[in-house]
Amino acid sequence: MALPQWRKNQIAVTISSAFLNFGYTLVMSFLPIYVRELGVQTTGGIALWSGLILGSSPMMASLIGPLWGQLGDRKGMRLLATRATAANSVFWALMALAQNVWQLFVLRIVLGLLGGFNNTAVALVTQLAPKEKVPSIIGSLQSVQILSAAIGPFFGGFLATSIGVRNTFIVTGIMNFGSLLSILSLYRDADRTKPPEKVSPAPSASGFWKRPEYFTALMILFFVNMADRTFGPIIPLFLEELGTPRAGLEMVAGALISVAAFGEAFSAWLSGKLASRVSLRRLITGRLVLSILVLLPMVFVHSTEQFSILRVLLALLAGGTLTLALSAAHHVIPGEHRGTGFALLSGTSTFGGAAGPIISGAIAGFSIRSIFIVNSVIYLLMLGFVHRNVRH
Repeated sequence: MALPQWRKNQIAVTISSAFLNFGYTLVMSFLPIYVRELGVQTTGGIALWSGLILGSSPMMASLIGPLWGQLGDRKGMRLLATRATAANSVFWALMALAQNVWQLFVLRIVLGLLGGFNNTAVALVTQLAPKEKVPSIIGSLQSVQILSAAIGPFFGGFLATSIGVRNTFIVTGIMNFGSLLSILSLYRDADRTKPPEKVSPAPSASGFWKRPEYFTALMILFFVNMADRTFGPIIPLFLEELGTPRAGLEMVAGALISVAAFGEAFSAWLSGKLASRVSLRRLITGRLVLSILVLLPMVFVHSTEQFSILRVLLALLAGGTLTLALSAAHHVIPGEHRGTGFALLSGTSTFGGAAGPIISGAIAGFSIRSIFIVNSVIYLLMLGFVHRNVRH
């Protein structure tokens, strides 16, 4: 029996997301090492440029995303997915040809303008899907995204050691070509086995985004993702500061990033299970409090082992943030504005993730350890915000 088109769309988007997330962490986990190869030698300069390069692409994607979304509404979502996957295939390979950090920075900006896929992944994967299947489809997509990103740094460590970071960018471009093939071969905007449905005009936008629960979800997604992404530019640098030998730095950093990502994946799964039994307010509050208790000791660590344990513990606490935030928001998003509501959440999450590396790179120029203090303050502020606005 032939698969329904909505299931083919799910397979196509899930495969594409797996390729793109795997390829991203395959190489970007070692960006500070590549920045050094491109001529930046000071620790502060490496951290600053790594933050700018990491954050520029998702920041541009979050800003331009609504415009691409409008184009997708008019011309079809398949065109949107094809454009994004093709851009990722080309520009990741081009990054291997960069001769200085400015060229790499510009390529990342252009990639953000043309290749933002994750911002529209939920809209893509749920198109044509039966309403009762949407939650499980989104959950499956999130799990694949986290897990594929989790194994990327582990394999990236082997590649960076054996063929170099520069050549690993080429491997990423080739990997992303698989995402383009998946969209072209499987994804369709309409189910040709069914007659087209008449769509009634959408009512005027409501003020759901002003509701405390929704606004709190936006704040959680932005600030918690921002704090979590501050680790991106600094992990190799901080491990080196703690005494990790330069010869094995890529392997140690890759292993730590992968284990932390697996922790986030497990936490996301567990959060989905707990959300139906424990109040959302207690769940989020507990995570924030424990995160502060993990972050503060990071300021005083003196060994790779100590930092690695604390980083994995923090990942176990930070994981599932998206699941919890969506749980807080979906109660107040009207059905007719579901696409708009979740698109805004996704864009806010991406924007926070983009801001994190930039802030981290700027702060690390003064002190890497001060980043952990700043993150603790952010979690403390969010704790008060959740206490005030989340009531269920």
